[in-house]
Amino acid sequence: MSCLSSVIKLSAASVVMTMLLSGCSSALTPSTAQNTSESVLNTQLNELTSNKSCTASYQCKVLGVGSRVCGGPSKYVVYSTLNNSQKHAEQLAQKITQQEQKNNTALEFDDCSPVLEVHSLCIDNQCKTVNYQ
Repeated sequence: MSCLSSVIKLSAASVVMTMLLSGCSSALTPSTAQNTSESVLNTQLNELTSNKSCTASYQCKVLGVGSRVCGGPSKYVVYSTLNNSQKHAEQLAQKITQQEQKNNTALEFDDCSPVLEVHSLCIDNQCKTVNYQ
């Protein structure tokens, strides 16, 4: 009986803690939630594209990610399709871009200095950024 009693007490404590913690999530404002979502998406994209190993340059891809108020992507990401899903990377980049476009409607000014487009090549079995300037 003491085991059953302990299980019931643990279950009750778990329910109470869940109820208490659920109140914390409502403290997030919509903009905070958007920034958190964008941050999570960026982290996921960084993790997905961190393995840049390649055997040929055709495996190296460049994604324009994000959206600036004055137009164009906010950054470029180089990644390899050898060990990474191109479809998943493109989906994450699209979600980040959509999130930044939503956030841009609240901005009045953005740094409009150019973000130079990059190209990639497989050099020493790693996808690397190449600037042609």
